[in-house]
Amino acid sequence: MDPRTENILNAVIESFIKSGSPVSSGWLYEKYNFGIKPAMIRHELETLTDSGFLEQPYHSAGRVPSDKAYEIFAEKLLAVESEPNLDEVFLQSIRSADWPNFLTLFSNQLGLLGALEQKNEDRIYKTGLETLLNRLDWENQNEIREIIRDFEELDEKVENLNDEIFEACPIQVFIGQKSPVTESRELAVVAQRCYLDGENILILAIGPKRMNYKKVVKTFKGLKNLNERRTK
Repeated sequence: MDPRTENILNAVIESFIKSGSPVSSGWLYEKYNFGIKPAMIRHELETLTDSGFLEQPYHSAGRVPSDKAYEIFAEKLLAVESEPNLDEVFLQSIRSADWPNFLTLFSNQLGLLGALEQKNEDRIYKTGLETLLNRLDWENQNEIREIIRDFEELDEKVENLNDEIFEACPIQVFIGQKSPVTESRELAVVAQRCYLDGENILILAIGPKRMNYKKVVKTFKGLKNLNERRTK
């Protein structure tokens, strides 16, 4: 993918994450300077759609990111060096091994459902279902029931999660049906296995596919850096 096409794709993804509204070529032309006319932007959107990176919800609508687009967007964020984001309140909870409090802070700050497995003690904590449901921008009752069922079954799926998935990268992002811990195609999961103060911890953030990946990845990178410093 050439740089201009990638910039257009990133603009669509970031715009949709913020607004939840399909993104049109005219809107992109007004908001961004890609150095090309609306007709050429429209052509780029069509090419990205044909390549499986964008979807068109209905005729004459703008475009929205596909699962494939979210995956590439998240992968690039993981690969890029960025300033990690970890608040002092998180550090205090980690130092005191107050994992329920840590998870509540974690869930509230990200505005997502949070889950944490304390493997040494064979315990799983989870919180934020109401927060997650309030973040949803659709009212499909079947999808809502599926998300509630995912929450109820999360303990068992976390217990059965194979640690081998973290061998290539300690932070993993799963979009839609690729998630090993949720069934809803509307959700994304960011997960990390780490060792904090001698504790074998699995942390998950679960939310809509149009979650704020930049904020979430920065938080997970902060945990990763803390883990690396304490294991040296």
